Amino acid sequence: MIGQVAQVARMRRFDTLAREMDAIVDKGYVIIGSPDEVAAQLKEVATDLNVGHLMLLMQFGNMGKDLAMHNTKLFAEKVMPQLSDVFSEWEDRWWPKPMTRDARAPLTPFRQPAMAAE
Repeated sequence: MIGQVAQVARMRRFDTLAREMDAIVDKGYVIIGSPDEVAAQLKEVATDLNVGHLMLLMQFGNMGKDLAMHNTKLFAEKVMPQLSDVFSEWEDRWWPKPMTRDARAPLTPFRQPAMAAE
């Protein structure tokens, strides 16, 4: 199997770029499928490219808000749990961590703004 970077490096002409959805999927530009298929593909991408942080877009093209929200929910509930062991042996020094309480700015009390009389 050839990785995405190698595929792009081998391209010599613009007309070899994928423009149709089938070609976009076949060339690995997007990952789609059932939750199990997506998890398997993401594991492969992460290990082949040695990437622990991936940016995911749950919306594509003119996909509606409801379907994008459904994709996000499916990913959170069915795909993410299958990826929890990927690179689990490594310390993730780059993921944000909460500040200690003493380093945080104090919260100011909320005050309702004055309302104009009707």
